[in-house]
Amino acid sequence: KKNLKPMRKTLFAFTVFLFISTYAFSQQTAALTNDLVDYNKAIELYNNNQFLAAQTLFSKVKSTAEEETIEGDCAYYIANCAVRLNQQNADQLMEEFVEDYPTSIKRNDAYINVANYYFENGKYSYARKWYDKVDESSLSRGEMEKYNFNNGYAYFKSKRYNEAKKYLNRV
Repeated sequence: KKNLKPMRKTLFAFTVFLFISTYAFSQQTAALTNDLVDYNKAIELYNNNQFLAAQTLFSKVKSTAEEETIEGDCAYYIANCAVRLNQQNADQLMEEFVEDYPTSIKRNDAYINVANYYFENGKYSYARKWYDKVDESSLSRGEMEKYNFNNGYAYFKSKRYNEAKKYLNRV
């Protein structure tokens, strides 16, 4: 009977440890699940052009996110919403995203999307600023064609005809 007492204590301690670990893990999983639900809801709002609502939800998710990837993606979408809402700090938010998340796979997307947005809205000098930052080697063939045309046209509208010709000849 004496040998069973230490074993019971060990078994009890192990059971308590297991219970606490499971509880802590389930809390962490619940928090992560809530972040993902809100993140997906924000993506849906963004895709439906509800940029202000999306931006607010992305900000909420970013403030509680524990994963850098989700945090970076939220920063990307917050900045993108700002651009589409013509908020004064839009360029600054995009610059901060690129600076704070240099390894994000959305980095080049950020450049090309902002440039295309400004281009489509006739803000060619703003578009030019962002086209200059694009890594051409990571564009698909379709994106490359649009990039060359838009970039060339933006140069043309800026009366920089030699640069315009260089890009427009690639189309």
